[in-house]
Amino acid sequence: MNYGSLINTSNGTSTGGNATAPLNESAAPQRREVGRFAEKPGIKAVRMAFKLLCKVSPTLAAHLTYQLLSRPPRAPERPWQRSLREQAHTTRLAHSSGLLSVYSWGDGPTVLMVHGWGARSTHMGKLVKPLVEAGFRVVSFDAPGHGDSSGRTTDLVQFASAVAAVAKFAGPIHTLIAHSFGVAMALYARRDWGVTAERQVLISSFDHCKWFTDAFAGYVGLEPAVMEQARQLMVDRYDGRLDWEQLSVVEMLRRTFEPTLILHDTDDLEIPFQHSLSLLQAAPLAQFHSTSGCGHHRLLGNSGVIERVVRFTSFHLTD
Repeated sequence: MNYGSLINTSNGTSTGGNATAPLNESAAPQRREVGRFAEKPGIKAVRMAFKLLCKVSPTLAAHLTYQLLSRPPRAPERPWQRSLREQAHTTRLAHSSGLLSVYSWGDGPTVLMVHGWGARSTHMGKLVKPLVEAGFRVVSFDAPGHGDSSGRTTDLVQFASAVAAVAKFAGPIHTLIAHSFGVAMALYARRDWGVTAERQVLISSFDHCKWFTDAFAGYVGLEPAVMEQARQLMVDRYDGRLDWEQLSVVEMLRRTFEPTLILHDTDDLEIPFQHSLSLLQAAPLAQFHSTSGCGHHRLLGNSGVIERVVRFTSFHLTD
């Protein structure tokens, strides 16, 4: 997850494992406490400013927090990602947020990929070619305020409804693959927008959407009451339609009954590995696969992970 250029935090991803030996394709990164964001230049000044603002004007601090949380950074596009995007069939899909950039590769049963906060359609791009070669059509998209889609701001409701819009456009979904924040949004779209899929792959997820905001609050030094006020602003925007207490990823997963593969890296420095263990409790029959040394993002390019995802997607329910 990346909270934007103002805060400029580090990113990470994770995977979990079920009787599967960890993969170690790359050396483990230098260890630090998980679930925390990297200290960046300027963050001390941000914390001091928020500390003062929380005392002088909690309401103003809450509104500023809401604005920061609603403005995802534009992830840089690497050359290989640009090349992959240019090979795709591109559609500009109308949505309440504006236009969504939707990309598809290959033919066959549809695999829908949902990226995380501050990422873009090709963030999981290393999965595209293997899935296409396995006989699948892969569909991915830039969420509102991300990549080449419209807008500079977005929120949970817009993001999840965009997942639903793309799922409807793409047709029956064979497998839904989501990463990080995208896992919560995919499950939210399933629960509240009726998105269906025959199976699902959940990579590096947190266990509750409030954790995402609380992690931000802890990073910038917000008072809990101010963070709660910022969350309430979103509730008010949607006239109470959004209920933060009902945004448990664990409970949303519990409402799905399709074959599920959960992955997380033990060295994920952003979302602790334990979060996916909590998800496993809600889906005890799910396949669970862990890696080590891959972190929050390199996991997505790990050859062992890619092989596992392709096998699972290709009807291999057990190993």
